[in-house]
Amino acid sequence: MREALTAIGMFYKTSGKINIMRFGLPAGFAKVKADEAHHHTSLTKPSDNEISIFEDHLKSLPRKADTSVLILGSSPELRELAARLNVKATVVANDLEVIERTTRQMKKRNKKEEWLEGDIIGLPLEKGSFDVIFSDHFVANVSPFNKDNFYDRMKEILKDDGFVVIRSMVLEKMMKPFENRLSKYFTIIEKKFGKEGVFSGYFPIYLMRPKQASRKN
Repeated sequence: MREALTAIGMFYKTSGKINIMRFGLPAGFAKVKADEAHHHTSLTKPSDNEISIFEDHLKSLPRKADTSVLILGSSPELRELAARLNVKATVVANDLEVIERTTRQMKKRNKKEEWLEGDIIGLPLEKGSFDVIFSDHFVANVSPFNKDNFYDRMKEILKDDGFVVIRSMVLEKMMKPFENRLSKYFTIIEKKFGKEGVFSGYFPIYLMRPKQASRKN
């Protein structure tokens, strides 16, 4: 049954009424990359304080019934946040099995959550369709050869007044090059550190807006 669902554009629903789409990545590749991208240790797992930063940004949006957030990766913490605030969430990951596994870790599930398998560069996401894009420890797993396409695609699928919040592990000597790369595409509005302890300075959380519209008709 699962093999039959690897075709692009196939949809099915779980018993929890979650909409799912498989994109059809090469066999084996997606699962390996997904395990790398979404495995959290006690160090990389977001703290409650870090999640509160994401929450403050999400709450800053005008309350609308159709508010939508794109979550890059299967982060159960960010997905629970969207569920608590009753916000429609689209979750993109390289393998649906990873999303299914992390869903079991969630205390509260989102009835308005959609799952997509693949990456945002290749997925048929509509331009200007998301109010917010969340990324937790995901950007670092994007291939260096795809970084420019990845950031440009993020801009493309954001609404004109949308914003991006990303959290990533960045070593001190790499912080400036990392921010320079981001600044090619986004204006960094705010940079915060929410993790406690000795490694607090390695996990910046950025609030960003696209520098200019990249809509194409």
